Amino acid sequence: MKASAAPLPARDIAALALIATIWGLNTVLSKVVVDEVPPLATLVARFAITLAVLLPVMRPIGPNWKAMLLVCLLTGPLHFGLQFPGLALAHDLAPMVIAMQLWIPCSVLFAMLFLGERPGRRRLAGLAISFTGIVVLAVEPSVLDQIGAFAMVAAASAAYALASVLMRKVGGLDPLQAQAWLALVCLPVLGAGSAVTEQGQWQALMAAGPLIWAYIAFGALASGVLANAWMWTILQRAEVGRTTPFLLVSPLVALVLGVAFLGDPVTWQGALGVAIAMAGITMSAR
Repeated sequence: MKASAAPLPARDIAALALIATIWGLNTVLSKVVVDEVPPLATLVARFAITLAVLLPVMRPIGPNWKAMLLVCLLTGPLHFGLQFPGLALAHDLAPMVIAMQLWIPCSVLFAMLFLGERPGRRRLAGLAISFTGIVVLAVEPSVLDQIGAFAMVAAASAAYALASVLMRKVGGLDPLQAQAWLALVCLPVLGAGSAVTEQGQWQALMAAGPLIWAYIAFGALASGVLANAWMWTILQRAEVGRTTPFLLVSPLVALVLGVAFLGDPVTWQGALGVAIAMAGITMSAR
């Protein structure tokens, strides 16, 4: 069914706002978790929960299994495998939140390179502005102190953008099945990565309190399964360009919660970089 260019109905707008809020909240909760549990072990726990819930819906992928495997590797070991260790290394959440949004302009760029898409001048201008904002943010002194974490999260966003572009070639896959296969592919890779690079991870998981496990479950089920499936359903009947701007609520939620509950500092240069980047991302998303 072809996506509609008609204005979004109120129910879809409300759903998109809720999805963005879930994702923004999950960013903050993920930072809390990786400050207590090694990041790759956190992901193993998260994907184990996802797989346990979705195992009954798993079906063979079909002739596009190679493309789907590549998407899973890009989304799991590369995207999450870089993002969560980056969050663990970060001192402040705000720069990481903006780095996470780089998937929007990067997806425009990758669609040009691999799908032959030709975005209009507005989206190209947004691409340039967003990267300008990232540069302004990256040279802010507090960000320079955590530039490694910033670079890891930015690279994770680029991996997710490439996966989202390649996912268009797979097509026809139920979103719950996609999440199930993602969990199945990620578990052994991330588990091996945790075994090689992390120490005391299983002790940390066993010692984690109910609140930490609730945050992990929220990431696995509310953010990873519910919000993603809900988003896919909306995209079946609405153009991507009409839905993505509403998802910009997500970084705003994460930024506000980071300042309010994690004590993230606010500087004029950081605020300027965030404003420029968000303006460009908004243009890229339309």
